Amino acid sequence: MFQKVSFSIVLLMVAFSVANGQQMNLRISSPPQNSQVPERPFVEGVVSDPKAKVWVIVHPMEVSDYWVQPAITVKEDGTWRVQIYIGRPGAKDIGKSFEIMAVANPKVSLREGMVLGEWPEVQARSQVVEVRRR
Repeated sequence: MFQKVSFSIVLLMVAFSVANGQQMNLRISSPPQNSQVPERPFVEGVVSDPKAKVWVIVHPMEVSDYWVQPAITVKEDGTWRVQIYIGRPGAKDIGKSFEIMAVANPKVSLREGMVLGEWPEVQARSQVVEVRRR
């Protein structure tokens, strides 16, 4: 009897997690890891919930700031694409390294141009993609 109750509780917890989207998948498909990118590259990816609010965050590896990029419109099939900023305009940041991460459903409202002190708390995160500015 105890096993049946325990199994039922675990099953309910899994169902609740899935229903609340905690199993959301988010992935950056482009640019590839360790690639060289221009000042305004496109970032592309896919999210398992097309209703998710997706943002891209850029972290210049020489500083502790995390920059929120332009808002993203997710298509019905879960794909998305956005043109972001890698470093400052001009030649100052050529050759420097940056981390890029996509996030979904942040706990606090984000807006383009916000500077954060760390990756935000979110429902889902993509992998971190490291790029170098060309």
